[in-house]
Amino acid sequence: TLFNQNTAPAAWNQTQLMQLLIGLDQQMEQLERCRAQNVEREEPSLGSENLTLALKNYFRGISQYLQGKEYSR
Repeated sequence: TLFNQNTAPAAWNQTQLMQLLIGLDQQMEQLERCRAQNVEREEPSLGSENLTLALKNYFRGISQYLQGKEYSR
């Protein structure tokens, strides 16, 4: 909704903007947790599987967030 309007950012609906920023912040936190798992892994094969699962969950979360807000993928 924010990006489809032909208005300057200063005229954007502040509630929608805050919802977008909060959602993006949550996704950044999840991505940081995924990256931390990669650094902390002890066994390369097990860590690799855990990282793959974490990344799948991360991108699933993004997809669910966008769908919940009725945005296209």
